[in-house]
Amino acid sequence: MTPKIVLIVGASRGIGRELVRQLSADSNLQIIATVRQQTDFGATNISYLVLDQSVPSSITQAASQVPEIDTLIINGAFGEEDQLLTCPDEKFDKYLDVNVKGPLRIVKAFLPALLARETRQIVLTSSLCGSLQKQSEFDHGSLGPYSLTKAAGNMMMIQLHHELRQEKFTLLSFHPGWVATDMGGSGGMPVETSVAGYVKVLKELKLKDHPQFIAWDGTIVPW
Repeated sequence: MTPKIVLIVGASRGIGRELVRQLSADSNLQIIATVRQQTDFGATNISYLVLDQSVPSSITQAASQVPEIDTLIINGAFGEEDQLLTCPDEKFDKYLDVNVKGPLRIVKAFLPALLARETRQIVLTSSLCGSLQKQSEFDHGSLGPYSLTKAAGNMMMIQLHHELRQEKFTLLSFHPGWVATDMGGSGGMPVETSVAGYVKVLKELKLKDHPQFIAWDGTIVPW
């Protein structure tokens, strides 16, 4: 059986690195992990590419080395304890560049590789912060710049679903939950638990006539 090829963008640490570890346990998968510097993942079915999603030339260079993939997982993101009214313009530009422009650049760059196979899955590691409905139900603001750009990322996935409908792409935004990572801080669930849910959702992912927003425990998240 021809192995499925999964490209994970943003695999240097946290959720991305754990995704590489858990998915590589399946010998029917070939994992390509993108990192910012050379990394040895210690498994024969894992290779790596150096890629910085905020640098267009880095994305283009990485994509030129990948002729085909089945699944593209965009995991890299930027988020800190900022509010919209006090976030400096330069920092807000970084949110937009990493969380919105970066993922779109990645999709564009790796689209030929996705079209070379029939699976054609695009997955974005999103957040409950990007759910308009959930955010409107809170009685306080939550990470304004991060939430805004995560909502934009979700809208990107919806629009990509429409634009790629004829090519039978599957689009998924994934909420990993509150996870104890460098970005999530302490107090969240272990990254292994979140990613185990992530892997389960990925393995059950089917072609739908609408984009999907699913949480680590399999529940549907409102857009």
